[in-house]
Amino acid sequence: MSRWMQIRVRVEPVYKTTFAKEFPKLYQVAIGLDNSLIGQNPSLMDLVPVVVRLSQEKELAPGLSGAIEHYGPKIVALHRQITEAIGGWKLSDAETLLYELEDNFVSFEKELG
Repeated sequence: MSRWMQIRVRVEPVYKTTFAKEFPKLYQVAIGLDNSLIGQNPSLMDLVPVVVRLSQEKELAPGLSGAIEHYGPKIVALHRQITEAIGGWKLSDAETLLYELEDNFVSFEKELG
C-alpha cells in the first residue's frame, strides 16, 4: 500500500426507493437489533452481520427462526465468496455472486411472512 493513497473497491446500495421500502420486514428486524440502522440504506452486504447476529439469538419468532436457519448459512457463505472475489479483483465473479445474494435476501424477506 502506498504511504498516502489506497485503492478501494466497495459495494454500495442501490435501491429504487429505500431499504425500508424494498425490504420492510427485514428492516423491522434489523432496526430491532441495531437502532443505528433507522433511516439508513445499508447495502445487503452490510446486513450480513445482522443475519449472523440473528443466527446467534436463542429466542426468535418461529418465522424468523425458520428463515435464518434456511437462508442464513447461504447468505454468510455468499458474503465470504463476494469478499474474496473483490479482494482477488474478480469483479465479474463478485457481481454474479451479488445477484445470488440479492435473490437470497428477497427469498428471506418473503419467508418472514
